Amino acid sequence: MDDRLRLIRYLYGEETDESTLARRLSEDEDLYREYERLRATKRALDDRPARQPDPSVVDQVVNDARAAAESTPTPAPSTDDRPARAPSRTWTRRLQAASAAVAVVLLVGLGWWQVPGASDDATDGTVDSRALDGSAPQAPATAESRAADAERIPAWDEGDELVRIQRSIERLQAHSTPDRWGSLQRVSQNRP
Repeated sequence: MDDRLRLIRYLYGEETDESTLARRLSEDEDLYREYERLRATKRALDDRPARQPDPSVVDQVVNDARAAAESTPTPAPSTDDRPARAPSRTWTRRLQAASAAVAVVLLVGLGWWQVPGASDDATDGTVDSRALDGSAPQAPATAESRAADAERIPAWDEGDELVRIQRSIERLQAHSTPDRWGSLQRVSQNRP
């Protein structure tokens, strides 16, 4: 920045780095002489009385302004306004639709996950424990059905081991799903 401009800013209290400028003034005599000259000029301008315009000039300016204001017709307020329009809300509508879709997907997902399945029926393809025990009545096996059963049973299957695993699974399922009304007790039909 120009040194002269920095001196003027310093004289009017606008300089932010006064210590650097004071150091420069002490090192450079030409700059210090310029500072003294500018300071004397500023002091002479500040001491000079403020000039006031002649009252007749002020009156003339005010009268001219009044005449100009009276001669200019004031525009009447326009009654032909355009009809009101709804603001464009394309992004708002898109976000509302997307939010509704996400909410529906979340509700369906949570419902699917929370609602217990209808797999408690015997018709869902699970093996009945009585069938594994051999206590359930079975149709006579044909050679073809025995071959198909042999293909469905894993190679490691031993009858007792499979029954034991199935019973363990049933016990775990019975303990992991609490009843809705608390613990229910079975009542035999013989008691009144």
